[in-house]
Amino acid sequence: ATAATAATAATAAGSAGSHSDAGSAAARPWSLWASVGRLSQRGWLVVVPLLVGVAVPFVIPLLDFEYIEGLQTLLPRGDPLTETFLEVQDHFGVSQIFPNTIVVLPPNPGDVTSRGWLNASCHAMKFMASNVTEVMRAHGREAGDASLQNFAMKASDFSGLMIQGGICTSLLISLLENPLAKKYGDFLVNGFSNEDRTATKVRVKTTLDPFSTVGQKWIAAVRDAMAASEVWVSDPSFPGDTTVLGEMHLTGMAQEQMDGAADTFASLPRVIGATLLIVMAVLGSAFRSAVVPLRAVLCLSWMLLVTFGLGVLVYQHGVLQSLGIRPFLTSPDPPAHHAMYWMTPCIAFSILVGLGLDYDIFLMDSVMEHWQSGKDGKSAVVTSLDQAGTIISAAGIIMFLAFGALLASTTPVLNQIGFMLCIGVLIDCFITTKLTIPALMACVPDAANFWPKKRPPPPTAGDIEERGSVSARGSVPCLRRSLTSSARDLLGNSGTAPPSLRNTGGRS
Repeated sequence: ATAATAATAATAAGSAGSHSDAGSAAARPWSLWASVGRLSQRGWLVVVPLLVGVAVPFVIPLLDFEYIEGLQTLLPRGDPLTETFLEVQDHFGVSQIFPNTIVVLPPNPGDVTSRGWLNASCHAMKFMASNVTEVMRAHGREAGDASLQNFAMKASDFSGLMIQGGICTSLLISLLENPLAKKYGDFLVNGFSNEDRTATKVRVKTTLDPFSTVGQKWIAAVRDAMAASEVWVSDPSFPGDTTVLGEMHLTGMAQEQMDGAADTFASLPRVIGATLLIVMAVLGSAFRSAVVPLRAVLCLSWMLLVTFGLGVLVYQHGVLQSLGIRPFLTSPDPPAHHAMYWMTPCIAFSILVGLGLDYDIFLMDSVMEHWQSGKDGKSAVVTSLDQAGTIISAAGIIMFLAFGALLASTTPVLNQIGFMLCIGVLIDCFITTKLTIPALMACVPDAANFWPKKRPPPPTAGDIEERGSVSARGSVPCLRRSLTSSARDLLGNSGTAPPSLRNTGGRS
């Protein structure tokens, strides 16, 4: 056959195929997910406000979100190792298991053995104990906590080169500088100082749990007292009689987690904003549209708000505590300190963003394909749900089962992460793609759904003839085979063209 005849045959075949597809689609009932999408489109005036209203009860708990630190949330419940650790902690105190240490960097290397510096630093420690006591009692009065109102930090809580048992040791250290006792003096100094004697450490005891909310207030009070004591004035009536103690730093696991969590949550708004901007830039570049990425970010934000809000309700407010199901129990800390572990929302956020966009892109790529083929936006999303809705749901169920394994763990922090991932996947697969996206596409004009992207013009007869001639010359073998196959299907086994094709001049 000539190139023109092959092109005409292919056109007729494609037309017949499209009519056949349309007829079969009309005859075949819509799938469940396509029907859900159509209902969401028809009732978008109800669906969109309903989705906004549903998010409100989950957003409110986020306003009083709290987090906890420590090691207990990372340990498996009921494990012998966990029980041993808790027993040792109960007998010796948290500060013995996780010691708090003040590192002092004096201005001069020899100050750690200087009687004047040791005496001034000892009095500074006593001042710090008195200052922290006042601050913590003030917190107790504000919170109505009787235990904090009677809190007392003593000078004996400090143990360092300059103070032992609440007594200044400057005289003892100076006596140990005697050649006869120098060996013992060096042993004592080296026990609290580094080899170069440019820094010394002071152990700090406390009856409070430094990982708790009250313990964090104690850490803040100690740090404030240290900052006020770096330059010690021996006698306020003589301001010139001062001793520079140097820099002071409070260290320990509790302080490290407290600072790490504080820095993480301080930068979290910037991280979330940057992530959403990157998402919009990538999707905008991929779809050549400004509306598609904006809609994706809205759907993603709704899913994240509901997921994190539900997490706060379960693990901070204990709404499922009465069920007694282990994965839904609050943290093993005292009731006043129930909250999510500080790393949980940070880990869950990154994974949920990736999963949420994955399903969204999977659906919208199909929607865009149908829209470019000539369907309007509403029909395109319904057709895509008809074709890909079940696949998306199956993928979501697989991810739900995979993350559900974390709920079977005995470790509280893994339960928290698994719960949030499972909820996020279910929301995205069964609400975002089935209800939210169809409703949002129905509430705007069809031309605005993919703005500013333009629908490509339909192919002309000249385009088809050009493709046919190219195929006839053998430049595009795959296209030639496709056209030949289409023509063969149209002609059938008899090798005779149907009347419609013969009327247009077609030849076998």
